[in-house]
Amino acid sequence: MMSHELAMNMNSEMVILLAKEGNENAFRNLYESNYEMIYRLVYRYMKSPQDAEDVMQETFIKAFKNIQSFDFNINTNFSSWIYQIGVRCSIEHLRKRKSRKLDLTDSLSTLYKEPEAHDSSPEKSTIAALTIAQLKKALHVLSPKQRVIFDLRHMQHLAIKEIAAHIQCSESTVKKHLNRAVSKLRKKLEPLWGEQ
Repeated sequence: MMSHELAMNMNSEMVILLAKEGNENAFRNLYESNYEMIYRLVYRYMKSPQDAEDVMQETFIKAFKNIQSFDFNINTNFSSWIYQIGVRCSIEHLRKRKSRKLDLTDSLSTLYKEPEAHDSSPEKSTIAALTIAQLKKALHVLSPKQRVIFDLRHMQHLAIKEIAAHIQCSESTVKKHLNRAVSKLRKKLEPLWGEQ
């Protein structure tokens, strides 16, 4: 039986091959190497430690159930592959909970900087805070998939091609969702901008 230490030291390709054969130490190695990344990913959308834990577990369960579909000729590494699964699980979870109108936009708040951050006057700070609150509120008009794609593009600064790979769709689909997201946000925010 292979020791845990040996599994930790083996190259990732061998660990994946052993996982495909059902080796528990290989599964543990893959989990321990990737759980922090997946937890950070799903927590960004869930905003609840319990929900993030649930979606992370769902992600690993799906990954391990489908480990046989991992193809070295298609997938560059396990981390990228399971990241895609994590994104899909997050989108699905958001769809199921959409009616609860959770605040899933905090990860995007850093996109919206106060225009004159060097000016610390109370009036400017209040206006900036209200503007950011309106922007965050406006993000609720996006569908879960649009929200995730918008986040991957504008918060994580991924290229269109990378986003397409992560959520397993075409680049044109990513662009379509981004365009729709921007259009929805523009429509929602035009009244706010017009008042300034």
